[in-house]
Amino acid sequence: MIVAAFAGTGKSTLASKYPDKIVDFVCMPYKYYLDHDDDAGEAGKASLDNVMREDWPWNYIEAIKSALIERKILLIPSDYHVLSLLCLEEMPYTLCYPQRDAKEVYRKRFIDRGNTETFLSVFIDGWDGFEDTLEQDSYGRHIVMKPHQFLSGVIDLIFSQNLNYS
Repeated sequence: MIVAAFAGTGKSTLASKYPDKIVDFVCMPYKYYLDHDDDAGEAGKASLDNVMREDWPWNYIEAIKSALIERKILLIPSDYHVLSLLCLEEMPYTLCYPQRDAKEVYRKRFIDRGNTETFLSVFIDGWDGFEDTLEQDSYGRHIVMKPHQFLSGVIDLIFSQNLNYS
């Protein structure tokens, strides 16, 4: 099962609560050449110093396919390019993203967790564009989250929406 969730919705927190069932399948090592094996933490996300891999996002899709063999829930970012390839590969997913009016709640959430100004400029300044893209996705199942809601608060809905996934 694949859950594509917007930044700041609680992917890492949810995965840490259910490590036997849920994986926070971070994309950073697949998307960028990193100096180390981890995802560079919150401060490294959206960094202008990150160098994009040539095989992104196809390498990430292949890694997702391999990881699904474990029959766990994969939490991935709601990246448009990844979602487009999942659709082409006929791999179902559930989209989880905030209501459009949650922008200021997410701004504070991003600041509190240590994201950079560059990250804020991408995700807050680009908020409406992200919302438009996610709302227009016609392949994934949608869960629109209330401003102060996290994935842990919608996990039952995620499970119920995905009962028919094979």
